[in-house]
Amino acid sequence: MFRTAAILFIALTLIISMFGCGTDREKVQSDFTDLISNKATAENIHAISDFLDESIADVSEEMATRMISVYREYLLNYIIQNEDKTTIQELSVYFDAKSGRIDTEKIQNSEFKSYYEHIKAGCLMVLIQEDIPVLKVDHIRLLEKYGEYISESARDLYQFEAELIENPTTQNATLAISWEELVTRTYTAEKLLIDYSHEEHIAVDAMWIYTSHLNTMLMGTTNTPIFDYATKEFSVSARTAYQNFILSEPDAVLTWVLKEYFTYLTSIEYTLDFNDSTMSKVFFDTCDWLVSEAEKRVRE
Repeated sequence: MFRTAAILFIALTLIISMFGCGTDREKVQSDFTDLISNKATAENIHAISDFLDESIADVSEEMATRMISVYREYLLNYIIQNEDKTTIQELSVYFDAKSGRIDTEKIQNSEFKSYYEHIKAGCLMVLIQEDIPVLKVDHIRLLEKYGEYISESARDLYQFEAELIENPTTQNATLAISWEELVTRTYTAEKLLIDYSHEEHIAVDAMWIYTSHLNTMLMGTTNTPIFDYATKEFSVSARTAYQNFILSEPDAVLTWVLKEYFTYLTSIEYTLDFNDSTMSKVFFDTCDWLVSEAEKRVRE
């Protein structure tokens, strides 16, 4: 989920406005604002993490939730914009093939030891994806360190994010989970949106997950097409998964989407040739409309 400096600034402004009176809280406010305003580097990430470890218990649940939310945005910005990409690439030689994680023993005598310790302490982890080392927020570590201080909504979101990172929905443009699990993940995101509709920091992330997964449900992926490239027929396993969901969750927005989707599929007899430009355009336009309508309905 990509973030910009503007989003981080807005979140930081909310932090400042939410602190109440009191010397201790004012000191936490001042120190956290100074730290989070600094350029995102591995060293600064470690410093902010240490500060949170020391001070998170001294603020309210609402403030702790906002602080961790802002810190997570800071981590996401670092992942996108950081200047240590070369370093990350060089860490690939320290990976343990079995676990898919950095081998802590191998890296002990490395020049990258300090860098790795900084990002690990700051709740970042390095994974191999498509044979390339990438940085990700370690949501499990984030929850272990700060979960008891933040809101239930934030805990639910971060636990879900951790699942998506540990077991990605797609890999190499291929659906990496079952159609049933894809439905479950999409509906989980919908419930987050509905249950915590008043919490914008939850809604932004949950909506991205919801719409991206819904797009996959409706259109499939390049290597897991919803219509078979050879037979032109709609996926039998996807159809079964979707029909079962409709029966189990009749009031869900996702159920409304799928009913509308099946109405369209019936009109084309569950068959589509992607080489037919006219039919393909109607299909993709229909999917785009359904996702747009779903987004509106879960916000109501």
